Amino acid sequence: MNCRPVSTSSRGLALGCLSVALVGCASGGPSRMARTVVAIEDTRTGLTKVRAQADQTLTSLSTLLNASPERLPSCFNKYSKDVDILRVDAVQARKRSQHMKTRQDEYLAAWEKEQSQVRDPGLRRLGDTRRSELTALMNKAAESLTTASETFDPFLSDLSDVQKVFDSDANPAGRLGVTNTGVIQGVRDKGAHVAQAIDAALEALSSVNHQFSDGTR
Repeated sequence: MNCRPVSTSSRGLALGCLSVALVGCASGGPSRMARTVVAIEDTRTGLTKVRAQADQTLTSLSTLLNASPERLPSCFNKYSKDVDILRVDAVQARKRSQHMKTRQDEYLAAWEKEQSQVRDPGLRRLGDTRRSELTALMNKAAESLTTASETFDPFLSDLSDVQKVFDSDANPAGRLGVTNTGVIQGVRDKGAHVAQAIDAALEALSSVNHQFSDGTR
């Protein structure tokens, strides 16, 4: 990452460049930073995919519930496929999130080690402040990801239950039974909460990534 000249008012950017200098010297810091940024981007990509697939699955569910009797089997097949895709996407998103957490922990640990070797008190204080700010943002992102995961699990569970019921009873009578349980409204509400939680996680990850890329919030 190249640090361009900036005005003294651009404190965030200046501190961002300082962090590269503190971590990068003879320690592979920029490489660690690049790996962390890639992990963050991968996590964001995975979450975005899950969010889109969740919307698609709810659309398929709505189509299934409103389909004519002769179209029920084909609409169920589409819904079932979407649930399966969502399940796989969620597993991949969790793996990416765990990988990102590992990269972030490695980056911060290496930064702290290098920072302890900085002799100038002023530079050391600036580095400590910068690292604390970034750590706080990372922790916020981690909390957002946890919330998204906890919100997603009951949502997927309901979708899977509907999938299992229709798999054995894909006819108008079976559909009426599912609709009357109240699960449908519940899964829609949970879907809205999932979307909100994922959006919050994406925003938090963007804040972290901006700190790495240009030092601004």
